[in-house]
Amino acid sequence: MIRTFCIAALLSCGIAIGQPPPAPQTTAQTQAFEIVSIRPSKPGSPWGSAQILPDGLRANGVGLWQSLAMAYFPMKLYSPDRIQGEPSWTRDQYDIEAKVAPADVAKWQKQAPQNLMLQAMLQQMLADRCKLAVHRIPASIAGYALVVAKSGPKLKPTPPDEIFPTGYIPSDNGLVTGYRPGGKIEVTFRGTSMEGFASHLSGMSFQHPVLNQTGLAGRFDFVLAYRSMDPAADPSVVIVTPTGENPLASWDVKALGLQLDPIKIPTETIVIDHIEKPTQN
Repeated sequence: MIRTFCIAALLSCGIAIGQPPPAPQTTAQTQAFEIVSIRPSKPGSPWGSAQILPDGLRANGVGLWQSLAMAYFPMKLYSPDRIQGEPSWTRDQYDIEAKVAPADVAKWQKQAPQNLMLQAMLQQMLADRCKLAVHRIPASIAGYALVVAKSGPKLKPTPPDEIFPTGYIPSDNGLVTGYRPGGKIEVTFRGTSMEGFASHLSGMSFQHPVLNQTGLAGRFDFVLAYRSMDPAADPSVVIVTPTGENPLASWDVKALGLQLDPIKIPTETIVIDHIEKPTQN
């Protein structure tokens, strides 16, 4: 099965509150792609598309800084200031084709959702082809903890016999349906865990990770509605945020019996000590 992602989706994986992002796990033998091709993108190439293939990775029109982000960070904890010292040419577009060794294919296909093997191999690729050397310094990022409100959860457990579209493969994120132009602004979730819901909210809250602390197990069916953010029209609007601006304030999480509490999440900043343009294939 081929998984196609935007760059942001490739970065996505979980992390525990109060802990730095886990370093990719390696065996006694360094994990590395068996074959790697890195070439400048042709003029007019699409920007920022990527695929995790059954036996490797294909990326088109990506900057080397994006490969750095994929190699070192989950999407939840990434923001532009998480990488420092990168030269301007890392914004140039490249096409990357990387294949794992046949003996590593089975392990490669089982790495989701954290993609730690991908991260380890990308780090090794950048060290080999770009002579990358980095050091890490502690940092933190503003985010939210998804918790149960005092009113209690208002979520419908997904029935065990619920019918999903043909070909749908259940995942933690469940089946998510957005709103259509002209219709009511809401997002419908089916078969979604709270971990998956937190991940979805993270994607909606640019650079403000949402971490699941509800303690709710299982999967649920629910609708996340959009509401007016004009306090004059809706006196119940109260904005409490870690930075003064809540990117999720327009979505009525409280109607689900949940709430978002501002928190600071430990992470790291990667400082580039040395990097060169990728060697020729």
